Amino acid sequence: MGAKRKITCQNFLEEMSDYIDGSLEEQVRVSIEAHLAKCPNCWVVFDETRKTVEIFQSMECKPLPEEVKDRLLAALEQNWKKA
Repeated sequence: MGAKRKITCQNFLEEMSDYIDGSLEEQVRVSIEAHLAKCPNCWVVFDETRKTVEIFQSMECKPLPEEVKDRLLAALEQNWKKA
């Protein structure tokens, strides 16, 4: 295994999604875990994000009502035309 990569708070935020998904290389995962052990701010962000993901993953998906879907698509189309 190579040398541990130093993780900053910014690096952690950039890698957090992949860390939660478990899709990081071991070296990066180990470095992130070392950072989380020392950084209470990042630990709170990680813990709250992980809990939120778990809640949403456990929820049953319900279809969007057609009226809401149509309004959403119209609003998105209007915003895309402005950009």
